[in-house]
Amino acid sequence: MKKSIGYYLLHAFTWPMQLFPLEYHYLVSDFLCFFVYRIFRYRLTTVRQNLQKSFPEKSNDELLQIEQKFYHHFVDIFIETLYLTHISQKRHFKRLVFEGDELIEGLYQQGKSVICVTGHYGNWEFSRLFSVKVKHRLYAIYKKLNSPMFDRFFKDIRSKDGANLLEMRQTYKQLVSDSKNGIPYLAVFIADQRPVKSEIQYWMDFLNQDTPVLLGTEKIAKKTNAAVVWAEMQRLKRGYYKLVFRLITDDPASTEPYEITSRYMQELEKAVKRDPEFWLWTHKRWKHQR
Repeated sequence: MKKSIGYYLLHAFTWPMQLFPLEYHYLVSDFLCFFVYRIFRYRLTTVRQNLQKSFPEKSNDELLQIEQKFYHHFVDIFIETLYLTHISQKRHFKRLVFEGDELIEGLYQQGKSVICVTGHYGNWEFSRLFSVKVKHRLYAIYKKLNSPMFDRFFKDIRSKDGANLLEMRQTYKQLVSDSKNGIPYLAVFIADQRPVKSEIQYWMDFLNQDTPVLLGTEKIAKKTNAAVVWAEMQRLKRGYYKLVFRLITDDPASTEPYEITSRYMQELEKAVKRDPEFWLWTHKRWKHQR
């Protein structure tokens, strides 16, 4: 893909960020948050509706506290992602720890492919560093952005540490091909996105709402006999995260229809209920009704 002038300007703009500690950039984040939340009110109606329907048991004051914390975290994600663009792996490792990653190594030793499922929770961009610890052929599944400049920019960020970027439309064909050729793969899916309305096949209760869910991960897992692992990005404190891995199943063929999907969505629900400010509430997740 041809790189535009805007692409190079974006890299030039973000390069100096590495010269200052991330804590310094949080001052900028706090400043931007005021404009995003108070002045521009970015998707505030959507955020409030999502929170009210997800937590009907909470008071208005409790919902307001979650809302305020969310917007601070939302802008932090943007600043942290730009900061990650140019820093070294050594500096990145100081801000990310792993729990349960020996599970992935064990599955590789068994010759098993792995589908890692996560959500828009914590700062999912931090997870790219896991690629240096993986022996599998690693794919990060992504949806192409409308802006060619930002699409190229974020592809560079996400592939910086060795992951192969795989566009959603190519995923099934590529992973089935690897499986047939005996190549153990590890594919990372952010699976809490809203399905296209014409492709909805399954609904479940999620955060007190009737919710359509994607089934692609479950279908690929059963087709390629891949283990399914839940990957949760927990925020320890500002700028520091822990990536936790939990096994959903290492025998997808033995599971009931929709069982895999339901189990990882339940894992996400537990995380959101524990620390709701770290989920992406600006997403119009419940736009479609049954």
